[in-house]
Parts: sequence; structure tokens; C-alpha cells
Amino acid sequence: MTYAMRRAAGLSRGLVLAVFALSTLFPFYWVLVSSLKDKHQIYANPFGLPANWHWGNYADIWQTAHLSRYFWNSLFISACAVAIMLLIGAMAAYVLARREKSGWLYAYFTLGIMIPVHAILIPSFVLLKQLHLLNSHFGLILIYVVSNLSLCVFILHGFLRGIPRELEEAAAIDGYGRVRTFVSIVLPLAKPGLATVGTLGFLNCWNEYLFSYVLIGSEPSKTLTQGVMALTGQYSTDYALVCAGLVVSMLPLWLVYMLFQEQIVKGMTAGAVKG
Repeated sequence: MTYAMRRAAGLSRGLVLAVFALSTLFPFYWVLVSSLKDKHQIYANPFGLPANWHWGNYADIWQTAHLSRYFWNSLFISACAVAIMLLIGAMAAYVLARREKSGWLYAYFTLGIMIPVHAILIPSFVLLKQLHLLNSHFGLILIYVVSNLSLCVFILHGFLRGIPRELEEAAAIDGYGRVRTFVSIVLPLAKPGLATVGTLGFLNCWNEYLFSYVLIGSEPSKTLTQGVMALTGQYSTDYALVCAGLVVSMLPLWLVYMLFQEQIVKGMTAGAVKG
């Protein structure tokens, strides 16, 4: 391949990547800009910068629309669900990777990946009703843990298998028991995998709407996705307020990714190499 052909191929790839990046970033730009307009400016100039910056949209949704309450509800539910999921999932993955190397047991744990979450909606409602956990944050946390646990075990199982067994043998020689070895040796080495699984789990819990809509009907217990959806009306919608709500809902996800970006990249790279 000549220099001109290589240069043309490089420019073509760069052009394709640039178009892809712009198409990906444009919706975020539109939502952010629209959140700083009023509804008349959105219709008059949907893609341009606002003539007058309406920061009051954020004050309206935070106070009048009670999005502050829904925000903290979602943050509490997502954080608790991720913490419990990581604890149970890491222990199960460690046992499957090191102690009980059973293909059938591993398949049983990961079977939930193939089950659509909508298929367990009605059974979950009936079960939580019998347990008197409807309109309860604990009930929703329980559903989120169960629905994300299979993915957690699947990813961590492959990651923990790549940790050298000699480290555990050295810990056993030093007098470490299984629990201490797991806490002091395995978990610190598995931080990239835990960060990857935790970020994916937080993303799933934070953005989930269907279960929260069905299982939470009490106004003080609603989540942020329910609050943002409530900003849309049956006959008319103030899209400026909706876009402001979407920006608020995206901020925690952006912050979580920025905090754990390095660990997530390490986890994905390790998983790709160690398979």
C-alpha cells in the first residue's frame, strides 16, 4: 500500500469517527441547550443557543416539581442496591471460581442474564405485595439486586479466575483463613472488575423506570425517573423543564464514570485479555 493510499485510509477513518462522535454528542448538546431556554425559544430556534438564559428551569424542577426528593430517593436506592449486589456477587463469583467449579452451578447463577426483566414484573409485584413491601424502598432495592446479580456474577467470575492462585496459597501459609483471604487479598485485586460491575449496576438502577412505576405509587417514595416522566403532560409538555430534568438525571452518571474511569478501563482490558 502506497503512502497516498495509507493517508487516504487514515483520513477516511478519521472522518467516519468524527461523524460518529458528532452524532453521539449532538443529543447531549440539544438537551443541555434546551434546558436553558423557555418553551417558546425551543420551538422558534430548536438548535441554536438561547437568546435569554433561563436558569430558573432548574429551580422550578428542583423545588416546585419536587425533583430534589426524587433525586435523593434514586441515589439512596441505587447506592444500596449496588453495594448489596457487589457484596453478594463477589462472594458468589469467588466461590464459583475457586471453590465450587461446577458448570451447572455457574450456569444456574448466570441464567438470569437470558431472562427479560419484563418477564418477572408480575411475579415481583405479587411477591412484594405478599411481603408487604410495595411502596417501599427496600422492596425496590431487592428487585434491583436480583435483576443485576447474574450479570455481576458473570463478569466477576471471569475476572477472579485471572487472579494468580499463588497469592491465595501464600496467604494460607501466613495463616489467613478463607474470609480474610477474600477480604484482604482477592477484593483489593478485583477493584477494576468491581468498579466495572458497580458502574454498570448503578447505571441500570438509576435509569430504571418500569419497576419503580409499578412498585412505587406513594408520592414521597418515587424515584427520579418517575419525577422526570411526570413533567410530561397528557395534552402539552414544557420541554424546557423536561430537558432540565434530564440534565439533572445525567449528572450523577457522569460523575460516577469520571471517578471510576481508570478502574473501568482496567477492568474491561483485563476481562478482554483473561477472558
